[in-house]
Amino acid sequence: MLSTERHGLILKELALSGSLTVTEFAAKAGISGMTVRRDLAALEAEGLLSRVHGGAVPAAPPSGSERRGRTTTRPPLATIGMVAPSAAYYFPGIIRGAEAAARELGVRLVLGVSNYSPSEERLQIQRLLASGVDGLMVTPSQESLTGTPTLDLLAAAEVPIIVVERSIDDVLDPGRLESVRSDHVRGAEIAVNHLLALGHKRIALCAREASPTTTPLGEGYRLALQKAGLDYDAGMVRAISPVPSDPEVLRRQIDGILDWVPDAGVTAVIVHNDDDALMFADSCQARNLRIPGHLALVAYDDEIASLGSVSLSAVAPPKFDVGYQALQMCLNRIGSRRGTSSALQRVSLSPTLVVRDSTIN
Repeated sequence: MLSTERHGLILKELALSGSLTVTEFAAKAGISGMTVRRDLAALEAEGLLSRVHGGAVPAAPPSGSERRGRTTTRPPLATIGMVAPSAAYYFPGIIRGAEAAARELGVRLVLGVSNYSPSEERLQIQRLLASGVDGLMVTPSQESLTGTPTLDLLAAAEVPIIVVERSIDDVLDPGRLESVRSDHVRGAEIAVNHLLALGHKRIALCAREASPTTTPLGEGYRLALQKAGLDYDAGMVRAISPVPSDPEVLRRQIDGILDWVPDAGVTAVIVHNDDDALMFADSCQARNLRIPGHLALVAYDDEIASLGSVSLSAVAPPKFDVGYQALQMCLNRIGSRRGTSSALQRVSLSPTLVVRDSTIN
């Protein structure tokens, strides 16, 4: 093993574990303890770590005068590619989390955006793989990878793959995919439980028809009612199908739902996403329906839910943490390919509820 490879492994171990023991690292890397000690001395001379008895710890951040007098450039431990469906709504939080982890761990992050196009998604994946990335984080544009060309591409990749913000529970593939995602089933349960605790029994769910989030939201909604001993009524789940170029289509759909609300005895509504929830609140006000006096409202996503004329209670998926943990997981897997081993992971992170004016008087 070349000295540069050993140095990279040492720095990665310190970034991931916070310390390194000579004997343990030597056994794991298959090299002698004397070689490890020489490498530690060389890296300490470069200011990249501090030796302690029996091993090393990361170097302390330099003081202001040291930073001005030294221009040591630390090479990245790895380059990780990331393909996201969008750099606008929802996904900036995930991207920021990945960026933060990359900075802390000394990783270079390279981003590609698919704009929810399966063909562009594959082009971005192919571009990043061809550029020689050490690992790849991908959010597929579709809800499921099963039977898609994207799955074939990812399964054939020779680098670690982390699927971000999508379930891979239904994926049977020859590869070794891992995942980090928000638990939207739990998110819907949290919203329903909040409204049930406030005394609401007739709760409607309105969700975007084509969104990958809609299926788990519906499942969580059903489970929450079932656990509360209430009957599930499929008629209380309403689909929203906005046309991006014509916002009046969305308004007409919301008006149709509001025409139905009193006849159905609905007293509370969960709306995915924030854009639709804000328009829903505006339409309520146009009809002199007080929020939450006549109708309680919970948004799902918490991107802009607080900015309406009525500040909306909202379920907030842990977007930053999803991005952060996905990059960390990818780096861990890159390390396992270089001599260590760990079990494949599928991580689900629970959303949180932010209570605002739309559910509490």
